[in-house]
Amino acid sequence: MKKGFHYALLTAAILTLASCSTTKYVPGGSYLLDEVRIHTDNKNVKPSNLSIYVRQNPNSKWFSLIKTQLYVYNWSGRDSTRWVNRALRRLGDAPVIYSKEETERSREEMTKAVQNMGYMGATVEYVPKIKKKKVKLAYKVNTGEPYIVRNLKYDVQDEKIWEYMQKDSASTYLSEGMYFNANILDSERQRITGNLLRNGYYKFNKDYISYTADTVRGTYQVDLTLHLARYRQHSGAELQDHPQYTINKVNFIADYDVLQSSALSSVEINDSIHYKGFPIYYKDKLYLRPKVLTDNLRITPGDLYNEQDVQRTYSNFGRLPVLKYTNVRFFETQVSDSAKLNAYVMLTKNKHQSVSFELEGTNSAGDLGAAASVSFQNRNVFRGSETFLVKLRGAYEAVSGLGYKNDNYTELGVETSINFPRFMFPFISNDFKRRIRATTEFGLQYNYQMRPEFTRIVASGSWSYKWGLQRQRSQHRIDLLDINYLYMPWIEPEFKNNFLNDEKNYLLEYNYKDRLIVRTGYSYIYN
Repeated sequence: MKKGFHYALLTAAILTLASCSTTKYVPGGSYLLDEVRIHTDNKNVKPSNLSIYVRQNPNSKWFSLIKTQLYVYNWSGRDSTRWVNRALRRLGDAPVIYSKEETERSREEMTKAVQNMGYMGATVEYVPKIKKKKVKLAYKVNTGEPYIVRNLKYDVQDEKIWEYMQKDSASTYLSEGMYFNANILDSERQRITGNLLRNGYYKFNKDYISYTADTVRGTYQVDLTLHLARYRQHSGAELQDHPQYTINKVNFIADYDVLQSSALSSVEINDSIHYKGFPIYYKDKLYLRPKVLTDNLRITPGDLYNEQDVQRTYSNFGRLPVLKYTNVRFFETQVSDSAKLNAYVMLTKNKHQSVSFELEGTNSAGDLGAAASVSFQNRNVFRGSETFLVKLRGAYEAVSGLGYKNDNYTELGVETSINFPRFMFPFISNDFKRRIRATTEFGLQYNYQMRPEFTRIVASGSWSYKWGLQRQRSQHRIDLLDINYLYMPWIEPEFKNNFLNDEKNYLLEYNYKDRLIVRTGYSYIYN
């Protein structure tokens, strides 16, 4: 009976929505964009890949059936001064009015996209079908024949760069016989640029790479040439080979204010120390141990400039809660005939301590309750960006209907943890610790619950590691030790007789017994 009533309500709601006019707020002479479809004559060119170029899409549908948001908007009256009408319009979506100009721009962008895939003769047309005040729009894509790369040549006059390109030729995206795909050509520019940025070419960018394509008359074949321009220091200067940079010195600036000028002369420095050959400058007091700075650094003096090392340095320092911002800057310097870079790792510290409060209210079947908690956090306990957290929590709820003497529920809890941004375990090499960048966490929890039926104490302690391997999308977690102790100091006799002394409720009885649980676990997450 209840199911039939619910189905009737649902059917009535659907019919009510369907009966509403979707063109209520469509102006005269305009049309509601009701549907957009893309049709292609080539299975290799999928409509889903072209949908991103459609500049106008119809109002969204719930479950691909009903334009609920449009109906909600149309429920509003025309008097926009009434709050009800304004609220309905904010909750809903205004009708999408068909625009011929936007459709033409969509056709042009879609045409360019298909042509960039190698179908240079591709055409796209749109066909609007008008019925009453609605438009159903269809884009018809005719790809034509694809253009194929017949010959592939390279024009690279910088011999050293040419050597790097030949060593990395197995990774190229270009080959004879491929489609003349502009997207792949651009990806090859980015790939070559990335390889050179990893091998000392600090000033190189993909704009130095260009292509020349000659089509063979009467065919769909292309002779493709990749050009790599030589370096010019400034306009009017002679062309030369691209400079290859090595790292000269690495400096740390521990108190950098991002709101001030980025010029080094404006950075306020009062003191400095040298640690393993690295100068460390600071304002008043160095808040991080020098070893923490060097352990997270990936830029090494004497090595070729490597963009990946720069990004790893950003990533490593970004893991440290004591830091708010990190900026790595490079300045050119000439040592003898070699191009060198001086690196400055500029660090902005975060607030070391914070206190937070939380309040919450509960309503469990009419039983009202409240809870409050206060947390204290220190992000730099031992000057190594270790995070210490302690949290106190208390809760109270008035429990009714159980019939016991005590009708209140009280909970008190405390939890504390300390997090080290490094792998803390004996007999592990420093190189391994630096490579995996693990986090070590120790935690303790204590929870005291006093209910009308029982009093329960739960205590736990944990020791765990978390890390993600570089250049992978995976995360690992090892719970080396997880100890939980459950203690039941008191159980209401009536509750015990009614529920726990019955042999049929073995699982329930087990949950109200004292027990010690020791666990070790491993989890792996791939994103």
